Amino acid sequence: MLHAVIVGIDTYQDSSIPPLSCARSDARALGDLLERRIRSGERRVTRIEDEQATRRNIMVAIGEELPAAVEENDTVLLYFACHGSPERRTSRDRRSLYLVPHDTEFQRIYATAIDMERDVPRWLERLAGAGAKLVVLLLDACFSGAAGGRGFVGPVLRNHPAVPGYLDDPAPISFKDLDLGQGQAIFAAADGDQVAMESRDLGHGIFTYHLLKALTKARDGARTVHLGVLYAEVCDAVRGATDERQEPVLNTRLKNARLPCLG
Repeated sequence: MLHAVIVGIDTYQDSSIPPLSCARSDARALGDLLERRIRSGERRVTRIEDEQATRRNIMVAIGEELPAAVEENDTVLLYFACHGSPERRTSRDRRSLYLVPHDTEFQRIYATAIDMERDVPRWLERLAGAGAKLVVLLLDACFSGAAGGRGFVGPVLRNHPAVPGYLDDPAPISFKDLDLGQGQAIFAAADGDQVAMESRDLGHGIFTYHLLKALTKARDGARTVHLGVLYAEVCDAVRGATDERQEPVLNTRLKNARLPCLG
């Protein structure tokens, strides 16, 4: 069984946080792909967009509802297309990294955003404890604080120096006899000092566009793709599309982890 929570945020309640152009369309494209290509009885896709993508709603969906729904040996896919932000809790603190929900307050990032160091590991622990065999977190966001793209720098730190392959789908995929390995992985759109870019021409973030292409790529009849292979393909494509200004990062604790081929 696949459990997916797909978050896409273009608009923000606080006018100090700039809107994005393609995050919601990225989330919808991935959600549509999962719902179209995986048998209806073998996947549960939860979509959270814009005004619904508050910190509370995200924490409830991932931290409470998802562990309650997961059963032994299930696969979990978490996806975020939104702003990321670096911040310091105080002028003496080291930098912390945050995912930025719709209701984040620009002046209160620590209190109102999602802490990558504290909140995300708790999600992974709760999901593993519930029996999830494989958990993959996909992040089309960045945390550098550089201008542009899917990230911005918060106030405290500032004061201290259309994807091909979607037509003519074959029969939906069954999860029942797929060996997807086990473990946990975070696959992020950009390195810590880089910007995760959007393309209005593509209608997507650069990372998500090439991720969707890789997931729908024909692979000579193969039913799964190793996460390492997927990373290499997406990384090469993103580096090429951005003149090496953006390079995805993969952090893993995995054993032969794979995702289904969705082409």
